[in-house]
Amino acid sequence: MPEQPTNHHAHFPPELLESLLASSADAFYVVDPDGRVQFANPAAIATLGYDDEAELLGRPSHPTIHYKHPDGTPFPDEECPLLRPRTTGEIVRVDLDWFVRRDGSMVPIAYSSSPLETDHGRGAVVVFRQVDPDAAAEDEDRHGWALELHESRARIVAAADAARRRIGRDLHDGAQQRLVGVLVTLRTAARRIGDTAGDAGSLLLRAADEVQAAIGDLRDLVAGVHPAVLTDRGLRAAIDSLAARSPIPVEVDVPPRRRWPAEVEATAYFVVAEALANVTKHAPGATGAEVRVCASRQRLVVEVRDDGPGGVDPSIGSGLRGLRDRVAVLGGTLEVGDAPGGGVRVRADLPADPGAASRRALPGG
Repeated sequence: MPEQPTNHHAHFPPELLESLLASSADAFYVVDPDGRVQFANPAAIATLGYDDEAELLGRPSHPTIHYKHPDGTPFPDEECPLLRPRTTGEIVRVDLDWFVRRDGSMVPIAYSSSPLETDHGRGAVVVFRQVDPDAAAEDEDRHGWALELHESRARIVAAADAARRRIGRDLHDGAQQRLVGVLVTLRTAARRIGDTAGDAGSLLLRAADEVQAAIGDLRDLVAGVHPAVLTDRGLRAAIDSLAARSPIPVEVDVPPRRRWPAEVEATAYFVVAEALANVTKHAPGATGAEVRVCASRQRLVVEVRDDGPGGVDPSIGSGLRGLRDRVAVLGGTLEVGDAPGGGVRVRADLPADPGAASRRALPGG
C-alpha cells in the first residue's frame, strides 16, 4: 500500500489559527450562504463601532451594516453588490462606499468581496478599509488630460501612485482573501480533528488547493509589476519568458547579454507584454508573432508584429494609452498601426540613455 502523505497543518492548534485571523491589520468578516456574519476580526469590529464580535455574529450582513446610503435613503438588498459573490462566484471590488456603524453613523470604505466555499454552500469574505472620500473621488476623476508632454508626465506620476494603490488592493483583495479563506478552513478543520478522518481530510485538502491558488495569484501579480527575471537576467530572458507563455508561437530576436538602464528595460518589456497580450485578445486568426529589438549607442527600438487581420484602433484601450505615456516619459515614441502585408505592428523608439536625453532637454544642457 502506498505511503499516505503527511499533512503538517493537521496539528495546528485552534488558538494559533484564531491568533492569525485576529492579528490582520485589514478589516474583514465572513458570511455564510444566507448572508449572515460568521466571523469578524478585531479591525472589522472596531471600524464598525462594535465592542465585541458576538454583537455581529449571526446577524444578516446587509440589513446590519449596508442598509442605507449616506443621505439616509434606503439601500435595497437587491441593488447591493456586496454579497453577490455568494450567487455568482465573482469578486466584487468597490473603491468608495459607506458602511453603517452600530450607532447609525456612516463610515466611508473601500471593499472587496470574494466567494468562499463552505460545507453548506458558498459564502463570502469581505475585506474592507476606511478611506478618505475626497481622495477616492479625485482618483475616479483622473481622466481626460491632454497629450502634451508635461501633462503626460504628470499623468505618469499619477498612474504610478494609482498602480501602487492597485498593487496594495490586489494583494489584500486577491491573494490575501484566498489566504483568509485558507485560515477559515484550517480553523474549521482544526476543530474537527476529533471527528471522522475523512471529513477533516477533505477540509485540509481544500485548504491546500486554496494555498496553491494564492501562490498562483502572487506569481501573476509579481510578473505584472516587475518580473524578477528582468532584473536578474535582462531584457532577452524576460521577453523569452513572455514568448514561452504566449498561446501562439513567438519569434524573438533580441541582442543577448546586453543590459540597458532599468527604466529602459522595464518600458521595453511592458511594450512587448502589452503587444503580445493584445494579439491574444484582439487578433482572431493570428497564428504567430515576432519581437525584434534593435540597439545602438543612442536608441533602443522595440517592434512587435503579428500575422492577424490587422485593423487596430490605437485609441482604444487603456493599456496602449498607458504605454504611450510610459514611453513619452523616457523621451521616446510609440507607434501602433497596421503592418505592411497584414497584421498589427507596435513600435517603440526609446533613448538608450534617458538620463542623458533629459539633461540635453534642460536649458543650457
